[in-house]
Amino acid sequence: MIRIIGSLFFFSIYFNGIAQQDTLQPTVLDEVILTASRTERKLSNCAVPTYLITQKNIAQSGALRLNDILSEQTGLNISSHLTTTSAGGGVFGIGVQLQGLSPDYILILIDGEPVIGRQGGVIDLSRIAVNNIKKIEIVKGPSSSLYGSEALGGVINIITENAQENKLDASFRYGKFSSADAHLNAAIKKQKWGLQLAGNRNSSDGFDLEKNKPGKSVDPFESHTAQLKLNVSPARKSKIILSVRFYNERQDNYFQTQELLTNSTTSIVGNGNVNDINLNASLSHQFLNKVNSTLRYYCSRYEYEQILSKESTNANYYYDYFQQNYSKLENQNDLKIFTNNLLSIGGGFIDEKLNTTRYAGERKNKIVYFFLQDEWVPNKKLTIISGLRFDGNKMYQSKWSSKIAVQYRLSNKFRLNASFGEGFKAPDYRQLFLNFLNTAAGGYVVYGANEINIAELNLQKQQGIISEILPRAFQLSLLKPEVSTGLNLGGLIEANSKLSFNFNFFRNDIENLIQVETIAFRSNAAPVYSYFNVKKAYTEGVELNGTLQLNNQFQVVGGYQFLRTADKATLKQIKEGFIFTRDILSNESFQVRRKDYAGLPNRSAHAWNVKLFYHNKQRDLDAAIRILYQSRWGTFDKDGNGIINRADEYAKGFALVNFTVTKTANQFRFQTGANNLLNYKDEKNLPGQPGIQPYISISYSFINTKNKE
Repeated sequence: MIRIIGSLFFFSIYFNGIAQQDTLQPTVLDEVILTASRTERKLSNCAVPTYLITQKNIAQSGALRLNDILSEQTGLNISSHLTTTSAGGGVFGIGVQLQGLSPDYILILIDGEPVIGRQGGVIDLSRIAVNNIKKIEIVKGPSSSLYGSEALGGVINIITENAQENKLDASFRYGKFSSADAHLNAAIKKQKWGLQLAGNRNSSDGFDLEKNKPGKSVDPFESHTAQLKLNVSPARKSKIILSVRFYNERQDNYFQTQELLTNSTTSIVGNGNVNDINLNASLSHQFLNKVNSTLRYYCSRYEYEQILSKESTNANYYYDYFQQNYSKLENQNDLKIFTNNLLSIGGGFIDEKLNTTRYAGERKNKIVYFFLQDEWVPNKKLTIISGLRFDGNKMYQSKWSSKIAVQYRLSNKFRLNASFGEGFKAPDYRQLFLNFLNTAAGGYVVYGANEINIAELNLQKQQGIISEILPRAFQLSLLKPEVSTGLNLGGLIEANSKLSFNFNFFRNDIENLIQVETIAFRSNAAPVYSYFNVKKAYTEGVELNGTLQLNNQFQVVGGYQFLRTADKATLKQIKEGFIFTRDILSNESFQVRRKDYAGLPNRSAHAWNVKLFYHNKQRDLDAAIRILYQSRWGTFDKDGNGIINRADEYAKGFALVNFTVTKTANQFRFQTGANNLLNYKDEKNLPGQPGIQPYISISYSFINTKNKE
């Protein structure tokens, strides 16, 4: 099996290209995209690294949630994050890395507006159902010149469907662990307006990877999603869009904990609830064919509540409440004064509020921003895009961000792209205001940088709460925003009508990385943590992707990413010979070499995918097999030298094999498949991967062709 996978891997490198493609259909290079420049343009004219996942790609994969479809894309690493604020339960958040940058630095949008409710810095991608998604646009590299904070590493924009015709879609899927998913989409389209309604229910009994421990690795849950989207064109040059989206999830918690005083085992029961509701409204109008002005208003509320009690006595054990409110008003104007120039000018105001048991009191923040971008096309071969943005944030210093991108067409089949931009991420509420005591995990404490100082620690020591203050505590200070500069160099080659491939080299340099460090110990020996700006780091590598049309029935899509990361201070210490390690067997000490250093944790140096698609038009039969490989990655330091360098400090690499078979009969579609066909499990390093997951589904689609536009 390893030889087969290896052969397919080298085959995928030979046929590489970045642009995604509908199976056995013309390329999507002329698909209109929006995220990369905030203005509509063809994918083939985009000067920054932009990836497109179409609705057909999603259907072929059998994906249900956003993390399912993103996990099969080149250069996107999906990781499960255990909550650091919940007292118990299983996997809480599923995030995504771009170009080696962690989920904290990736901005997630739905219809151009941010998804809020980060837990531990991560937006849980499993919150987002894909049944009503039209397409997903992925922009890699710093994008703060257009989108501000949290776009340090890139942007993922989920674009939902607009009503284009009168139709009704419904489906039901059932799989292992009693996982069930049902969705209903309905659309009404009239001459000047359209109404789209989407609903989804998703549930599972959870699963358990460690049978010798009470409770489950991932607890049972049930979620509901609903979205209503109205499009109105009151005049030929005016457009109104109004969208309301609601998400609810309930998770049933059960686990056992050790009582510190009695040293006895206690069973804990309870539940966690998530509610997420948002309103997105926009009004666009074109003036004199020269200016297009758009006014947008967006507001969102995210709530999470967890209530736990002792099963034997029903006594309260743990309570956690988190509520975030976000509202934004923005205006953007696109001016086409000259035929070869498009100038975009915009600005807005953001108001945020946070109320949670984790922080002391309600927290508020206000942001005023403006941006401008100019696109200049001096001739048919050259496009130059430059942008600048200012963010005035009440909680920290103001920040300017810039970007420039160039595309040069050597021919109709060969294009080169280059972009250089700045990104930043403001310290979040957690890093600034967290005041959290975890009684369920040994009584450790985490303070935000604004919540603790050396005077307060000394007072706690006098009161007997703190037993020891570490030297690092004397360096506590207000946090600065994390900043980055990113360079991308790439190109697209369309060899012929059947073969295209693309490459992109990238380098991201990050400063003022925020990390948690121990500042003291409590009287029970539990650590006290806080946040510091300490690191300078980089990520660099290359991405290759491609598409090969074998014949009218078979198509191969492949991709590969090589990634290298490092903490710059650590590299300097290695070069100067200051870092040592011990041999696993002999315990002998020796100096660490550069090639032994794994770089930043939780990053794989190599990742590739191969996808084979089959389509038989006469029989209305489709099939797809996707092989995904990820090489080993560093986990945590075991030899005490502060870095990952020994073989026992890595998690093993793995391969996932997913397949689907789809049969269409009139208005019905039947699909069966399985994810993780090789039954890969790693309960320690990938607690969200439950092994093989077979499923079956049935879909029904009705379109009123009489009223179809």
